[in-house]
Amino acid sequence: MAHPNEEVARSATEALSKGDMEGFLSHHTEDTVVHFPGRGPLAGDYKGRDGVAQMFQKQMTMLDAPPRIETHDILANDDHAVVLNNVSASRKGKTLDQQQVVVLHIKGGKIAEVWLQFSDQQAMDEMASS
Repeated sequence: MAHPNEEVARSATEALSKGDMEGFLSHHTEDTVVHFPGRGPLAGDYKGRDGVAQMFQKQMTMLDAPPRIETHDILANDDHAVVLNNVSASRKGKTLDQQQVVVLHIKGGKIAEVWLQFSDQQAMDEMASS
């Protein structure tokens, strides 16, 4: 049987992969915070469900299509879940494939804080800025 926080992470990731933003955001606390790393136009902290939705809307205006997310593994304990993804995205016909680590702080069965990390942050920043 999977840890409950693994189930939260898996369900949220599956909803995001299907483009179900409402389902994805329902797994987050009202005051959730997402930390997007780097120096590109997406970098920064996004606060609340509305802030997270705005981050994804901004991302979608930049990309040719929604990114493809394939989950490699999910690790979880009583406070956190770590999602290991393979992510592929394209912008202006150029594709970037990366590994992504998503660290989730989970409180009361909801995602309270998220830290994103990419295998090549510089390539991510360059793609988002081109």
